[in-house]
Amino acid sequence: MSKQVIENLRTKFGDRVDIYEHNDRRAYVTVSNEDWMEVLRYMYEVEGGRLTTATGSDRSTGVELLYHFAIDADSIVVNIRTTLKKPFPKIESLTPHYYAADFIEREIFDFLGVEFEGHPDPRKILSSHDRPADFHPMRRDE
Repeated sequence: MSKQVIENLRTKFGDRVDIYEHNDRRAYVTVSNEDWMEVLRYMYEVEGGRLTTATGSDRSTGVELLYHFAIDADSIVVNIRTTLKKPFPKIESLTPHYYAADFIEREIFDFLGVEFEGHPDPRKILSSHDRPADFHPMRRDE
């Protein structure tokens, strides 16, 4: 793995990030909800990361979000991870800063019920519009 991106994250954020280097091409960076947006924007605006996708999963500890950034010049992926509290998970939306997050945040809202604060179009995107608003099929409690 290009140690430069990882070292830059450690230098910039210190103990506000917990970095796990999975292998030479993938690292996981765990951050608090409060530091989430600052780290995401840093990955895009400073490190030149390209948001390839975002994923969410319902865990016993809450709803986990991972935003996957490709650093094309180094052929690596840096995954930024945080966990949101249930039953009403919410966090600031990346979409107003980086439009590529629009579709995937809407999908995560639709299936996991994560409210992305500040999202410009927080409608369901894939499920039926007659489905109850509080039903999110990928939540374990559904």
